[in-house]
Amino acid sequence: MRPMPFLLFPAVALVAQTPAPADLTQRFNAELPGINQMLKALQAKEAMAKVEGMIPAERPAFNGTNLQTIGQSMDNAQGLLSFYRLWANTASEAGQWEKALEIQQKRLKTAQAIKADLDKAQAPISAQWDKVSKDAQDAIAKGEARKKELEPVIEAFKAEYEELKSGKRKLTKKQADEFNARGTKIALDEQELLQINAALPVHKQNLTNAPKVVKILADNRKEAEGMIKAAETSTTKAKDVLTSQNDEITQFNTAQVIRKVKIVGKKTWVDAVLRNPDNVTKISGAQLQAAFLNRLLVLDPGNAGAEKALENLKQGKEPFAKEAKPAKKAGARKK
Repeated sequence: MRPMPFLLFPAVALVAQTPAPADLTQRFNAELPGINQMLKALQAKEAMAKVEGMIPAERPAFNGTNLQTIGQSMDNAQGLLSFYRLWANTASEAGQWEKALEIQQKRLKTAQAIKADLDKAQAPISAQWDKVSKDAQDAIAKGEARKKELEPVIEAFKAEYEELKSGKRKLTKKQADEFNARGTKIALDEQELLQINAALPVHKQNLTNAPKVVKILADNRKEAEGMIKAAETSTTKAKDVLTSQNDEITQFNTAQVIRKVKIVGKKTWVDAVLRNPDNVTKISGAQLQAAFLNRLLVLDPGNAGAEKALENLKQGKEPFAKEAKPAKKAGARKK
């Protein structure tokens, strides 16, 4: 009788065996405080340029070799998308809303590509572990059943052997030949039992690990879907804000045309906004006020009123602080 074959699968490594290399998430976390400080210092344009310089020219390759490399690739992906989000935020604060929308759209496209890479990498792993789980269940069921068959037969033979060895019982030549033939078969049975005992722990471990792997794969998919959802939300918001402002300017200019007022592109609307300081001062905080003034300067480059208000903010003043008039010189006394 041939020993029952067992196909053994190594248990999956659920934790990293070696430290992961520095990734974009770690770099993002390291760089974020400095960028936020620049934004607080009203250096939005400089911050925007700095963030852009940190983003790789090409998306890092997605390594789908195993669960560990997939995890590292997902960390890199989160870091990359965080840089895109930060880049879009700095562009928005610099007044470049069109650029911010473009960046958010690129972020969304990148998130979708990451999800596609993830699905491609995880498909064979999912199929493998589905097979491992089914094979393990089958192997355990057959192994346990076969073990129950073999153990009593082997134990009975050993007991009989000990009895013969003690001399309590004698065998004829024919009986001895039959006993030796049984011994040959029992030796094979013992080899089979050893294989079963060696294989069962591996199959049981695989059966334990399979749902853990399934959860990791599901969590990865959920994370990738979250990346896409967040990018979609940000893209929609950036588009809505830009559309809303363009509509407002169009409506304003249309009303001016009806009143036969000369229109100079978007400058007319910007001038009208600046004529009422409340449009700026009602915004909470110098950083947001500066962001709005930056936007006005994108719509009307070189606008003196917006430039002056922005410079005042950078100097720690109110945007429309009035300049102190120089004191009048005392006139000469009449003699």
